[in-house]
Amino acid sequence: TTIGRTDTAADMKSSTPLTARCHLQGHTRGINDVCWSPTGEYLATASDDKSLRLYDAIKGETFVEFKGHQNFVFCCKFNPQSNLLVSGSYDETVKLFDVRCGECVMTLPAHSDPVTGVDFSPDGTCICSGSYDGLIRVWDTATGECLKTIYAEGNPAVGNVSFAPNGRYVLGGTLDSKLRLWDVTGRVGVEGENVTNESGQRTGKCSKTYTGHMNNKFCVFSAFSIANRNRQSIVSGSEDGKVYIYDLQSRNIRQTLDSHSQAVLAIDAHRSLELIGSGGIDKTVRFWAPPVATSS
Repeated sequence: TTIGRTDTAADMKSSTPLTARCHLQGHTRGINDVCWSPTGEYLATASDDKSLRLYDAIKGETFVEFKGHQNFVFCCKFNPQSNLLVSGSYDETVKLFDVRCGECVMTLPAHSDPVTGVDFSPDGTCICSGSYDGLIRVWDTATGECLKTIYAEGNPAVGNVSFAPNGRYVLGGTLDSKLRLWDVTGRVGVEGENVTNESGQRTGKCSKTYTGHMNNKFCVFSAFSIANRNRQSIVSGSEDGKVYIYDLQSRNIRQTLDSHSQAVLAIDAHRSLELIGSGGIDKTVRFWAPPVATSS
């Protein structure tokens, strides 16, 4: 029972083919990120035209355009209540927008290099951001106060950040081919890398480090795969064209999925099903799931 099945020709024949429901237009340059609202009502996009847009994907209508960034908008994410949208940009700032009216309610002078990742905590009270400046920062959503500044030894550029489902940890992917799980509650971990607040005070440590994948050039995504409680994992793309599945607790590589012919940059795991989606520079998207049990 390992994750590793891709759709076969027979599966493809028996399934209903997907078709384009609508074509959403509005941006004048390339789109870097898309995200669904937790309520499933809206789709947000981040673009090189320095704006974000909010779409009704069912009706095919543009609801709101979010302006204010001075450079490419690279990443975006909704809060759990779907009323706030956070974005990160090459202008080195993090912005918080009111979804209902499109107004920017907060600008955080977050980093000294492009912002490559943003996320809300599961309860929406905190935001995390990562940047090429090598820092991961945790912010109070209500006040904009920087609660923690996190960095790894050598200050490698950060390409991706996300909160753990329990809200206690932040997963950061860095361009030294490592994933680090940081305890943002201030609890002491087992490894010796620093977590400091704005006053330089030590408040915790890196809990776990995952190595094996290749990541030195691109922003490679990673995700928590926790649908199966007996096989909780962290999955990561890799520049060698593979998907790496790490055991969440032991940090060992549980499996590598080798099917893409070029770097795998996009990865995500379904919240309730043991299903992984991966996308690569080879222009393909693949879905991975445990083998289907057959009756004897």
